[in-house]
Amino acid sequence: MSFSIHGLLCGGALGCVAALLFTGAAEAQSRAVQATFSKLDVVLTGHIPDRCELAGGGEISFGELAGRKTAVAQLGLDCNLPFDIGLESSNGGLAHATLPMGQGPFAGNLGYTVNLRVPTLSPQPAVLQGDFTSAELKTRRTLSSGDAIAAGGARIEFRTQDPTGAGLLAGEYSETFTVTLTARL
Repeated sequence: MSFSIHGLLCGGALGCVAALLFTGAAEAQSRAVQATFSKLDVVLTGHIPDRCELAGGGEISFGELAGRKTAVAQLGLDCNLPFDIGLESSNGGLAHATLPMGQGPFAGNLGYTVNLRVPTLSPQPAVLQGDFTSAELKTRRTLSSGDAIAAGGARIEFRTQDPTGAGLLAGEYSETFTVTLTARL
């Protein structure tokens, strides 16, 4: 705290007494240099490119057709967004090239089951899974990852069912199985 002498008071035999005025904070403020205030904003940005890709496919041969044969397809599935995965069978089974409805007691279509497994993160690891028959997949079925993203590839297991009737007609059989991947924002 600072002080200054502003005047003298005189009275009788005692002489003069200096009057002291304590100026304190008011005087300090009047002498202080005004501080300036400035502000600086720094904007930080970045991005993660979205990707949702499916790779694989090709051809699977069961060889000579019979019931309970298994084949596995590993698909490259890389999706850093929530996604839907659709499954569809064009024929509802492995269909005979010329007689898909069969002939006499012999069948022209061999059904199969499909088991799909896709590892996901949300933020904990989980597995998106679906089980269908080829007949059910004549109408496209869609599985949703919810809020999860893909955490690796996909695995599809196909297993032929037992033939109906007296067995299968001789000949070539084929099927187109379609997998679609759709990112959801």
